[in-house]
Amino acid sequence: MKSLLFGAGALVATAGLASAQTAFTTPVGYHTETVSQGFNVIGVNLVDAPLVSSALTGAAGATLTDANVDFTGALADGSLYSIEFANGAWSTITEFTANSVTTADALTVDADASYVVRKVRTLADYFGADGAGFKEGDANTADIIWIPNGEAFDKAFYAAADPLFGIEAGWQLVGVNGDQANFPIPFTKGLIVQKQDAGDLDLTFTGHVKLTPTTVTADAPFTYLSRIYPAGATLGNSGLDAGVTEGDANTASNIWLPTGPGVYDKGFFAAADPLFGIEAGWQLVGVNGDQAAAPLTSGYIVQRNSEAFTVTLTPPAFYADL
Repeated sequence: MKSLLFGAGALVATAGLASAQTAFTTPVGYHTETVSQGFNVIGVNLVDAPLVSSALTGAAGATLTDANVDFTGALADGSLYSIEFANGAWSTITEFTANSVTTADALTVDADASYVVRKVRTLADYFGADGAGFKEGDANTADIIWIPNGEAFDKAFYAAADPLFGIEAGWQLVGVNGDQANFPIPFTKGLIVQKQDAGDLDLTFTGHVKLTPTTVTADAPFTYLSRIYPAGATLGNSGLDAGVTEGDANTASNIWLPTGPGVYDKGFFAAADPLFGIEAGWQLVGVNGDQAAAPLTSGYIVQRNSEAFTVTLTPPAFYADL
């Protein structure tokens, strides 16, 4: 990360929303990630502005209702949205009616829980509609953005125009026809930017700071995650210790923290071993002493070394004062 800035920016109810929606302030800002030739693990640590901020009037699994908001006036067909709760629960929205949304995952939330709804950002939102700075080409020659989709990846690139073959310049996915500028990327995902040529490229992301916890699942042997919180997040305050497997460098879940293309520090939560004077806590492979203060990188990899687990990531304590 080269730079970071955030501050308070006033949000007011969007035109067309119900009068019951509450106006509030939220920190906004930017962060810049520098990528070099090779494979760069990054995360986008800012989210879109809330489109709806209200409280439920009913909850039944994947069906959430709010009699005080007209979702058809707040949300548009053709975009993907997420709904987030203060306990960390969140999901994308698969359908919406005037007073209800259906989520991709059944959520455990109170029937009167407060929530926000945001647009899920897309390739073009993150990296620009014109792919500025990225090497154009085809699936073999262009810079590639690797987007995890479980145990595999969707691979995006900015196609160079080729009138002879009827190819227009724009975002494409390997193996998928048509323009992919609106391909959605949920805010919890870490990404790999594969830069083909020598030299650095600065990627600047703008948006709003998420202030509430976020539940994530390490469901692949290697799960790529965004740090989510743009400043102050460390191994010790991340909340990861509630889900990872304890052990040593070989048996514990490993948190891969990139220090450059293809180069990583690896953190793990050490199991206490009084016989050898080892206290339970965060360590880095090859580094002595407690490493709870080791900063999380904007994107990182969880090598779980165990069964899949779900954990609630927590913002640094000072976010409560933002």
